[in-house]
Amino acid sequence: MNWVSSLCALYDANEYRAGDIELWKGKKLVLIPVGYDTMEAQIEIHIDQNGNFLGARTLEKDEAETLAPYPEIRTSGVKALPLFDSLAYVAGDLLESVTFYFPDAKDEKEKVEKKARIHESFQNYIAGLKAWCESPFSHPKVKAIYNYVERKTVARDLIERQIIVPDVNGIISDKVKIQNASLDKAFVRFRVFSKEHYNPEAILNSKDNIHNSAVWIDKTVQRSFIDYYCSSNKEKDLCYMTGEHMPIAKTNPIKIRGKWDTKAKLISANDSSNFTYRGRFNTKDKKTGYNEAASIGFIISQKAHNALKWIIRRQGFSRDGVCIVAWEDALNNMPNFFDNAVDIWKNLSDNQENIEDTDGIEDSVELEELFSDDDNDVPETNYVTAAKFNAALDGYASKLSSTSNMVVIALDSATPGRLAMIYYRKLDSSRYLHNLRLWHESCCWTHLFIKDKKVGYYEGMASIPDIAYAIYGTEQGEDNKNRQLKLSKNSDKKAQMLAVTFERLRPCIIEGAVVPRDVVRSAVLRASNPLAYKNKFNYEKVLRIACSLVKRLYWEKKQRNEREGVILGMELDNNNRDRNYLYGRLLAVAERVERATYEKGEIRITNAERYMQAFSRNPFRTWTIIWNNLQPYMKQLKPSTREYFKNLIGEITESFVYEERISNMPLDGKYLIGYDCQRSALKRWIKNDSSILKETKDNNKEGENDNEYFAE
Repeated sequence: MNWVSSLCALYDANEYRAGDIELWKGKKLVLIPVGYDTMEAQIEIHIDQNGNFLGARTLEKDEAETLAPYPEIRTSGVKALPLFDSLAYVAGDLLESVTFYFPDAKDEKEKVEKKARIHESFQNYIAGLKAWCESPFSHPKVKAIYNYVERKTVARDLIERQIIVPDVNGIISDKVKIQNASLDKAFVRFRVFSKEHYNPEAILNSKDNIHNSAVWIDKTVQRSFIDYYCSSNKEKDLCYMTGEHMPIAKTNPIKIRGKWDTKAKLISANDSSNFTYRGRFNTKDKKTGYNEAASIGFIISQKAHNALKWIIRRQGFSRDGVCIVAWEDALNNMPNFFDNAVDIWKNLSDNQENIEDTDGIEDSVELEELFSDDDNDVPETNYVTAAKFNAALDGYASKLSSTSNMVVIALDSATPGRLAMIYYRKLDSSRYLHNLRLWHESCCWTHLFIKDKKVGYYEGMASIPDIAYAIYGTEQGEDNKNRQLKLSKNSDKKAQMLAVTFERLRPCIIEGAVVPRDVVRSAVLRASNPLAYKNKFNYEKVLRIACSLVKRLYWEKKQRNEREGVILGMELDNNNRDRNYLYGRLLAVAERVERATYEKGEIRITNAERYMQAFSRNPFRTWTIIWNNLQPYMKQLKPSTREYFKNLIGEITESFVYEERISNMPLDGKYLIGYDCQRSALKRWIKNDSSILKETKDNNKEGENDNEYFAE
């Protein structure tokens, strides 16, 4: 099944929603009916069922969105919309009721042309409206609008109601604004009030909104238009999507990714003036051969595009040019493949109450405390464990049928006028969840997140945006504590590396493809340079994401039975004799020894961090430098603590194969695994060792530094 078929199936399954304005997560959401689009109206005119003027008002931004018949994209020239349109089209007396002057016109000829265009616009509009009213598919509300605008009193009525305000001489500039829209382009919608009185029960039970004065949400008007348009569109051709002969779409909808997306189209073939098709096709005549290359039926095009718009606004991800949407065919709540583990857990409705009750802070620390570099600032429990995450995925799976499918679509645009579908995949929902579980299990590490200025922890994998920021982002900001990782943006204000990361990692998650080696390499290089980060939180994120990717890399090698393949755990492995892992452990011990001598609240780079980049390239030579620089700090430790660290370093050193220890080979990413595991183990040792805790109580008096038990 192709992407058009998937979207048409989505539309057909939810067609009962078409035209209904729903509230979805606090925002208005509407599945646009066939042949319609949403427009921002500035003026609302009230008339009765006979077309008599009752009143008018301007619209605020939050109420301006209007469903309007819009079967063909209006690009240039005079082309009226079928029902609602701007004042230049609707007001036949616009030039008669006010005297326009055009300050931007170059000469008198241009002024005459602009006036002629306004006059032609009304003629085009009223002719189209008349044809609809005279067709077998006419509607009483449409007739009422036609009867009103035919009298050419729209501008005069708006002047009387102070919607249009000329100066004392009756002159008005075409630059006058109505709700930020120029006068001639101010969009007009209509309400038609009936003289009949209906009881409240009849009004509430009308699913078609037939008793509602708002013409734009009356479903009988919507059906009237689509029947009229299809009957008037007698030209038929082969639809390449269905294989049937039907009315063909001459143009295709826009505003796919959002209201701002007013130019980019997924399907476009309208270059009849620049001779793109010269020598390839017999004709480009709109009546006899509009689409010789490929053609798509009007109804099919409308359903596919409108379903795509709806699902993107409902549950899509759009940022910096990236547009991703995934849905289950029955619209069951499903996890987003690009989210982190904690977001996937939070989004499961069954767990929502628990999250709100705990507020996510029972095992987190204040954000300010994270910058203190104290030894006791990191909680050992996790906000979301791997077991909780897996239980959440089981919760998602329990709601699915045996025939459930997932569809994933990715969109991007290289130019403002063209939109490309860069990814489409349909797969069993069970397979989707299996691959998602596999991604988070194979990359499982302890990651950080911020909630309400507190730092929490979860087990799993970070989100794709977080991975992009960690690998390709740089710290920006003046205050060290508020510096954030940000991606550089191009002239279009798009973070191109975010789109690249989505493209590279998307198949790894959805299809189980191998993680790109250059992505892992970049993450390791970033994590090997802690001096590049002033904000400790940022470096912690980079380090942990690098560990996840390294773990995934060697997990993949293990699945292929390669010699280097290994399953790396999150806990310290004292039996691991891998050279890279052991050197990472030594680096963590050196860092802990030096940090143990710091005063409370002291923030200073350790020698281990300062030499980390050089250490990753030549560990044997650099370790000698780090060890020599460590001796003054070792002397400051209490004898028992100094002895502990000396024994630990000795145990790690003895675990090396001698030839590997003195080798000049650079370290691979496994050294970061050993480094982070050893750091975590040492923090737990400080907290849990009973003898050390006893020494701490004996030596700490009246709020003295918690680390003073290290000092002689």
